[in-house]
Amino acid sequence: MVASTPAEWLPILALRLDQRQAEVARRRSYVNGEAPLPEMNRNTREAWLNFQKKARTNYGGLAAGSLCNRIRAVSVTVGSDERSEALAAARRIFRDNRLAIQVADAVWDSVVTGVGYLLLGSDSGGAVITAEKPELFIAAPDPLRPWSARACAKFWRDVDAKADYALVWAGGQRQMFGRSAYVVDATSFVTTAQGGWLPMGEPETYVGTPPVAILDWKDPRGFIAPHSDVIDRINLGKLQRLVITAMQAYRQRALKKKDMPANWDKNPDGSDIDLARVFEPSPGALWDLPEGIDIWESTPADLIPLLEGEKADARDFAAVSGTPISVFIPDGANQSAEGAHNAKDQQISQAQDAISRFQPAVDGIMARAIETEGVDLAGATVDVQFAKPEHVSMSEKYAAAALAKQAGESRKSIQRNILGYTPDQIAQDETDLAEEQLAAALAVETAPVVASSAVA
Repeated sequence: MVASTPAEWLPILALRLDQRQAEVARRRSYVNGEAPLPEMNRNTREAWLNFQKKARTNYGGLAAGSLCNRIRAVSVTVGSDERSEALAAARRIFRDNRLAIQVADAVWDSVVTGVGYLLLGSDSGGAVITAEKPELFIAAPDPLRPWSARACAKFWRDVDAKADYALVWAGGQRQMFGRSAYVVDATSFVTTAQGGWLPMGEPETYVGTPPVAILDWKDPRGFIAPHSDVIDRINLGKLQRLVITAMQAYRQRALKKKDMPANWDKNPDGSDIDLARVFEPSPGALWDLPEGIDIWESTPADLIPLLEGEKADARDFAAVSGTPISVFIPDGANQSAEGAHNAKDQQISQAQDAISRFQPAVDGIMARAIETEGVDLAGATVDVQFAKPEHVSMSEKYAAAALAKQAGESRKSIQRNILGYTPDQIAQDETDLAEEQLAAALAVETAPVVASSAVA
């Protein structure tokens, strides 16, 4: 039997949150530069630990950042009436909540950990939409609509009050729970979500499903975790190359002795000769070696193959993750134009798939935010617009805009669908263009007429 009240759902959700904490932390480590150290063991000395840290390259963070840059919410529309009250409310909610940033944070969590959340609340200023971290928020998805939840819970710590709090939504009820903080420290993170909760007041009611949008990645592990073995292999190879470089990068020298007298290294008084001082290296030093001593010098290690290995690792990870090689090797010298185009197409397809999965959830939370402020949508469709993933950089946008103009597409359509202008930006551009045209016309009318004179 499925739980129905906040009190029944709290231990279930708290257990699920605790169970996934270690895995969420591991997945984040692959994008924040803290991936597991290669060749780690409990007896590793601190000096070796510091050396191992130099072997980590944040390929996961670069790949996740490149993909997330193509998944950006830019504006919102409501129906086709550009002067409706609902559209004005939607634009204000989008602006006041910095929804572009909230969506970007939730998308990042989804790409990295496999799930991201947008939570709807309210205060005296109206609807409030926030991105919630999977470390402190959990939702039980609806089996039929995985972007909505049948129950959810938010956990947080108040360091000053020395207390933990949990807010649970389930079965049309919302209820607050509290407990004394298990461990009081300088962080705001709850150490464990299970146990010790007591209700704080009676439940409140709400209409509909819990006010959360779930941004679920197509692979529950997220975008980077399936490639963690590749990152581990790259970091191990990097460590091995660093060891070779450190041990063999410099020429080693030795004294080769042959048929030397018994006391060649002794002073006349029988004391040892300080060979390190006698053969001290310095510019212009000239050593007078005893007969029978020859100097041997090793050949330095060739570092070029090691540097080529770095590029091979970058190409391997770019191939398995579908990330353009230019993200890892900015000069792009190791890839043809056709290969770069194909890699970019793969990342664009990934971004398009993600937008298709995320958009129903984001549209739904925006529609509920508008209704929270008492505005009637009157059946109009709410559409949170995402930037076209194939047109992210300015060069990509204006190249596509030039082609669209040649094809006869309207100015407004180009601004909206390719350049990603918001409705306000489009309106402002029309005003600016009209002012420029008027100023140009007035300049022509008021230009002085220069009379020409004929010379008899």
